[in-house]
Amino acid sequence: MLRNTMIKKILKSTVFKGISAVNKWCQKKDNLILLYSGNKGITYNLAPLLQYLIDNRYNIKNKIICAVESEEYFGTEEKNVKYVTHIQAVKWFLRAGHVFYTAGQLPIIPSNNQIVFHLQHGIANYKTIGALTKINNGNENYFTYMLATSPLYVPILAKAYMCSKEKMVVASEPMVDRMLKPRRIYDFSEYDKVLLWAPTFRQSDYLGYNDSRQEELVPLFEESDYSEINEQMKNINCLLIVKLHPSQKTSEYKKRIYSHFKVLSHEEFEREGYYLYDLMGQINGLIGDYSSVSLQFLLRDKPEAFVIPDYEEYKEKRGFVFKNAKEYMPGKRIYDKEGFWCWIDEFARNIDRYSNERKRIRDLVYTYQKGESCKRILEVSGIKK
Repeated sequence: MLRNTMIKKILKSTVFKGISAVNKWCQKKDNLILLYSGNKGITYNLAPLLQYLIDNRYNIKNKIICAVESEEYFGTEEKNVKYVTHIQAVKWFLRAGHVFYTAGQLPIIPSNNQIVFHLQHGIANYKTIGALTKINNGNENYFTYMLATSPLYVPILAKAYMCSKEKMVVASEPMVDRMLKPRRIYDFSEYDKVLLWAPTFRQSDYLGYNDSRQEELVPLFEESDYSEINEQMKNINCLLIVKLHPSQKTSEYKKRIYSHFKVLSHEEFEREGYYLYDLMGQINGLIGDYSSVSLQFLLRDKPEAFVIPDYEEYKEKRGFVFKNAKEYMPGKRIYDKEGFWCWIDEFARNIDRYSNERKRIRDLVYTYQKGESCKRILEVSGIKK
C-alpha cells in the first residue's frame, strides 16, 4: 500500500490517468468479479461479501479475483476463487465487470459497462474520511456506487468523496450481517458476562500518522494497572477483552492475558480464534470511542460506553463528521478511571440508562437493521448466479 500522498497524486495524474483511458475501451466480462483490499487482506466488508458469494454458489458461474497487499494475506482458494497481489490487480480490473473495494481503491475511472462498488471499511463513522480529513489524497471518486447506511450519511459521503449523491446506495454493511448472525459460537459459559473494548488507533506506523498524543494501548490505564483490572473483572465474573485496532502502533506491545482480562493485538486476536463480528454478536456490552464498531453495535441494542479522554485533541487533529459527535454517542461518556469504574458497576448490576437514546441514534444511522446487506449490494451490482 502506498502511504506517500505526493506519490499517490503523481501516479493518479500520470500512470493511472492513462490506464483510465485504456479501461474505457476494454471489453468486460460480466462473470468476472474483482475484490480489492488496500491493506490487511480480504477483511472488513469484503470478508462477509466473499463468504456470501461462496455460500450462495455465485462462484460456480462467476470467477472471483481477490487482490490483496501481498501473498502474506492470501486466503484459501475455493472453486473459481483466486488470490493475486496488488501488482496484478490492474490487469484484472480492466477485464472485470464488477469490482468491490474496501480500505482503499485503484484510481481508475470505471467504464460505462462496469460496476465498481466502494464498500469502505466502516461506513457509519464518527471520524472524518476522504476530502473531509486534513490528509489531502486528492480525487478519490473512482467508483460507480458507494455504500451509505442511511440518508444521514449520503451528503457526508458525497462531500468526502467529491461525488454526486446519486452515487450513494443506502444499505447496511456486510460486516453487520455477520454480527447479527454469527457463524462461530464461542464458549463463555464460565463467565456471567463478556465485555469487549475496541479502541480505535491513535498512533499508526502502518498508516504513517497520529490522531492523538494518547499513548496507552488501553486508554486511561497503564500496564501496571492490568492486574487490578483483572481483579475487578473477576469480582463480577466478567471477561473483558481489549481488541486493539489493526492499524494501532504496537511496537512496544506485549501480549497480556489474565483470567478475566485480555489485551490482544489484531494478530493475537485472530490467533486466539476470534472473529470480531462473530464476537460482537455474542457479547453483553461494548466499550468504544470514535470507531465505527460503536455505531454498528447499536444494532444489537446492548449497553455501550465511550472512553474519550482525548476528545478535544482528536476533534482538532482528526475531526468528526458531526458538528458535535458526542450527540451521536448514546452511552456513558468516560473521561477518567472514576467514570470507567462507575459504568462497570452499573453494567454488572444491569443498570441501562441509555436504551431509548441508543434506539434513536440507531434509527438515524441505519435504515436497514435486520441484515441481508450482501443480498442488496449484489442486486444493485446486477451479479447473477
